[in-house]
Amino acid sequence: MSNEFRPLVQVLRELKMLAQKRSSGFAYIVTEDNHSCIVRLHQGQVQEVVYRMLRNEEAVQRLSMVSAAKVRFESSGIAALPPGRAPLSEGSVEWLLGGFEHDLGGQQYQYSPAATPAPLPGASASPAAPAAPAAAAAAVNPRARQALEQVALNYLGPIAGMLCQEALDAAGGDPHKAITQLAGQLYSQQEAQRFSEEARAALAALR
Repeated sequence: MSNEFRPLVQVLRELKMLAQKRSSGFAYIVTEDNHSCIVRLHQGQVQEVVYRMLRNEEAVQRLSMVSAAKVRFESSGIAALPPGRAPLSEGSVEWLLGGFEHDLGGQQYQYSPAATPAPLPGASASPAAPAAPAAAAAAVNPRARQALEQVALNYLGPIAGMLCQEALDAAGGDPHKAITQLAGQLYSQQEAQRFSEEARAALAALR
């Protein structure tokens, strides 16, 4: 599979081919604005989609707005949807496995890095001041992130790492706020409470 950004329609055609081959595993899609999406396939059935802290129908709806992406597939024998999780709706599955052609079939895309604005006439040629740090997430304590991922793995499976990164980014690098965001991805209040307690205990153990 290509490592270059391509129109989303081409990426979804690859996903359709994987389904036709009855593949099992995870399709890792990265959009051109560096957001991650994971599609869970089990014996050719699309069972779950996670994108930008959204799941299934909401994730598919947001993914449909993407212009370009690249995809990598990893086979896995444990790709079946865990018990208790709601599967992707039939309508969303149909869109992912062919319905997208109606919406995206004529999509054209050519990747070009954002242009650097030209200096205004008469502007000083002195070097620009260094930019402020863009994301507090870059300063996240790696031990805290690892602790969160270890706990989240028991609840979210192989997509735990991606969801933890998304949550930390959205929380400005604050692991306690990230716990709240991750808990919102779980399917019952009891499960969310257990996760939150275990995650906070894991962070406290780092002190």
